[in-house]
Amino acid sequence: MTERYRRSQYVYCQIIITILMMTLKHGLSGLMTNIIKKLLCCLALVGVLTSYAFADERPIYRVGIENVDYYPMFTKKEERNKTGFLIEVMELFAQQRGIEFEYIHLPITRFDEWYQRDNIDFRLPDNPLWNQNTHNLIYSEEIIKLRSDTVVLKKNQSTPMSNLKVIGSLYGFVPASHWRERVNTGNTTFIFENSMRVLIHMLAKGMVDGLDVNLSVVHHYAKELGYDTDDFAVSSKAPNYRYTYALSTMSHPEIIKDFDTFLVTSHNEISLLKQRKSIFDSKQ
Repeated sequence: MTERYRRSQYVYCQIIITILMMTLKHGLSGLMTNIIKKLLCCLALVGVLTSYAFADERPIYRVGIENVDYYPMFTKKEERNKTGFLIEVMELFAQQRGIEFEYIHLPITRFDEWYQRDNIDFRLPDNPLWNQNTHNLIYSEEIIKLRSDTVVLKKNQSTPMSNLKVIGSLYGFVPASHWRERVNTGNTTFIFENSMRVLIHMLAKGMVDGLDVNLSVVHHYAKELGYDTDDFAVSSKAPNYRYTYALSTMSHPEIIKDFDTFLVTSHNEISLLKQRKSIFDSKQ
């Protein structure tokens, strides 16, 4: 039952109570009895029509999503002209199941607090590895398998990892494990920015040696900025690791179960969405 429906029912009840109070206070004449009967009949009709009007309303669920420049996966709230792959998957699910999602773009820097502070029903994307101190989350099956690359200029593709001294990434992202080790020993420095466009410029101008992000994301923004996407490649000397994106919840396990079924039954449609965004599951 939606909030608007509850409010309409509350007003409806208040009107009936007011009429009954007037009846008790002033007594009933023949004329007054007829008037009240007609009013109650009208209110009953309004109540029935209101119930029908709201019966078809879709339940609305709040989905917290990272407010980050990371297209084609997802985008900042300001990028209203773009719809990321993850939201397209959610909208396909919503359409098939007759529900509705409201997307709440939230800062990645307080990712751990979204459920407590922002009254969300789901978090997207999510991964059990990101929540090792939270034990009451329920995760869907993987929506997509990805690979975290070290993207460099193609001419530097064979540069030894030891010579990759400065690595760029998005603010709020955690460096991959092989980079954390080098950061802790002082052999590599990480620079964080809020914009993928800025990071692409920095890599193109040699201000950083590489980017700790997904190659498909780099290609999208490089093309948008007028760079030749062939000038960017995955380092052949730096390790990469695979990870997945899933949907999580604390309070709607039944939706997660249904979503898992959807991921199987709508595999072809989801694959088509990936192709349109030029993203593919990591196979290696």
